[in-house]
Amino acid sequence: MHISNMDCLDILSLKILVSLYENKSATYVSKALDIPAPKISRSLKNLREVFGDELFIRRKYGLFPNEFATHLYPIAKETIECTDKFQKVRAANTRQVKTHVEIAAPGLIAYAFPKALMQAIKEEQKQMHINITPWSMHTTQDIINGDTTLGICCNKSTADVAAFGDKLLTTTLHHMDKVYLIASRNHPIFKREITLETIAEYPYVNTDFGSPSAKPSPYQEFCINNGIKLNTEITITSISSLFEYLGESQTISLLPYRVVYEMVSDIPELHTCQLSQLEAERLYANTEVPTIFLVQKNLPNKVNDDLTWLSGQIKKIVDNII
Repeated sequence: MHISNMDCLDILSLKILVSLYENKSATYVSKALDIPAPKISRSLKNLREVFGDELFIRRKYGLFPNEFATHLYPIAKETIECTDKFQKVRAANTRQVKTHVEIAAPGLIAYAFPKALMQAIKEEQKQMHINITPWSMHTTQDIINGDTTLGICCNKSTADVAAFGDKLLTTTLHHMDKVYLIASRNHPIFKREITLETIAEYPYVNTDFGSPSAKPSPYQEFCINNGIKLNTEITITSISSLFEYLGESQTISLLPYRVVYEMVSDIPELHTCQLSQLEAERLYANTEVPTIFLVQKNLPNKVNDDLTWLSGQIKKIVDNII
């Protein structure tokens, strides 16, 4: 019988050879390996072509191995055992594969998360890979679909995210009741009394810091409600783009993040100050204080320890930012 290319030899055929050698019954092998009888016949045919030998002799009570099959059996048995070891190693590696977590955060604060989260992950030796993307108008639906694991959004209330009903789970992280003004270092606003009214005398840069809907910012809303003309020159979502734009123009921006103090101290072209408590109270007198929420898919009765831990780390970072 012609000997075929050994590349045609597959692991399943070797398993069938071993099982046939040990059990002498194609019917038993079919049930034991959960393989249809025709496939057993095709594999046996393939084995005979590869080795150029009948291998098994059909007798009244089943298939009996010939002398050549007896020589092949221990080799095939050892090969199968090796593949089982490969499977165990693969399974162990699968258990060690890092959990992939997609996090959506507003561009103005996203910069603060990668370094802090990776440091915490390394310290706790978590098997976790994170990817941080900008919050967008599609993020809430991405969370519902399972494409995004966690979202960090800023909004006046849970009204917008509540529109998704019980599909989303929202956790309040921090209320942002402080207001910080940022502009170029030599901006004339710093040489006069700073009020919500005097700020409106200069071109304004709006910062879309991650609201689920495109509503006016608290300051834009304040100006609308009080009949104050405000020239909103541009809306910027990236902290680096915001700093660059402010440094090269006579525009002003308001942010709710205390961390801008630390960042601006390293940028000679910019200066920042905190608005008085009185002005902050005036700003939020007729509207809810903006709040940072952690948003994730609502999975009742399903607790993920890694996500619970990660949520706690995000809360710490947000506390530092605010």
